[in-house]
Amino acid sequence: MKRIRTLTLLLAAVLTAGVVAVGCGGEEKEKWEGKEIPLGALFSTTGDGSTYGPQQVNGAQLAVDEINADGGVEGASVTLTQRDDESTPEVAADEMRELIEQAEVLAVLGPTFSNAAAEADPVANELGTPVIAVSNTGPGIVGDCDYPCDFIFRDSLGEATAIPANVDHAVSAVNPKVAAVIHPANDPFGETSAETARQAFEKAGVKVTVHTADEFFATDPKNPPQIVMITASAGEAAADLIKDLRRSGFKGTILGGNAFNSPVVAEAAGKAGKGAQSASAWYAGNESEENQEFIEAYRAKYGEEPDQFAAQAYTGVKLLAEAAEEADLSFDDVAADRKALKEALEGVHEETPLGDFSFTPDHDVSQPIWIVAMNGKDGYDLVEKVEPK
Repeated sequence: MKRIRTLTLLLAAVLTAGVVAVGCGGEEKEKWEGKEIPLGALFSTTGDGSTYGPQQVNGAQLAVDEINADGGVEGASVTLTQRDDESTPEVAADEMRELIEQAEVLAVLGPTFSNAAAEADPVANELGTPVIAVSNTGPGIVGDCDYPCDFIFRDSLGEATAIPANVDHAVSAVNPKVAAVIHPANDPFGETSAETARQAFEKAGVKVTVHTADEFFATDPKNPPQIVMITASAGEAAADLIKDLRRSGFKGTILGGNAFNSPVVAEAAGKAGKGAQSASAWYAGNESEENQEFIEAYRAKYGEEPDQFAAQAYTGVKLLAEAAEEADLSFDDVAADRKALKEALEGVHEETPLGDFSFTPDHDVSQPIWIVAMNGKDGYDLVEKVEPK
């Protein structure tokens, strides 16, 4: 009788353990099953930003599809609501508010342009909603902002970092005595980036002048530059200036800012663009597993090659998914969930198509810088990979 009772207790213990194990395993696996993690995207699919916006939409949607196909985030599916800001700051601010207040997204990717972000990001910050700037390279986006920007992050390489890296490499290679920086008239982003370039050349000991494009081509300098850097917000303008430089007889080194980093721009520049050099957040030839899988998946889904802007948007979604997995989301308190997502974002560290990625304490990027040069067709050759300091 005692033996039977002992066996019965042992059997009950085993069954109970099995139930607990199954219950815990099921709860862990399906922790947020049936829930949704709503994200917003604010990309320029019309206007000047249409060179970049459609690729951003594609990259972000690809990441969402991959996450959901892999079971979501702890069982929760990710949704993406896309809005077109029409490449206009005022529209961007309005659409940002609508995404947050009406669609009740937990975080937003975008806008495409830095001047649009300057209007839209303060709206998000005031409403306590995380933003990942996936193509904003101008100053004041993160860190030293004109407002408390503690909810704003970016995975796009800022011109304050990219331009000096590009200038330093070119100066070491060419050893120029004189440089010029040109930008389109009435292009605030081009003008601020030109100032960044001027400071970089001066720091490198190179005599430099800054001009609007019209001023530059209207003069015949007695001491012509060996290097010309183009800073522009629009890719079309950047490609046109490359061609104008070559048609004018300039045979020196051409450098550019972030506008150079789209195959659309490289293709538009054509043979005139061969050797035109920029610092990029992404390089298609990066042979890491994460990058090559991204390229293959993008190609399979869209039938075309991705660009830097697609890679940054894709990475932004993946970073948000990793943060969501680490955050203690409630799914019934939107404000608290946004704050939890913001706090989790600060600690993400992931291998991405951009390289080994994390955020700095002021929410800027910590990743490799890819110095690339246009190949005269529609692509780029790697010049140098610069590891983060």
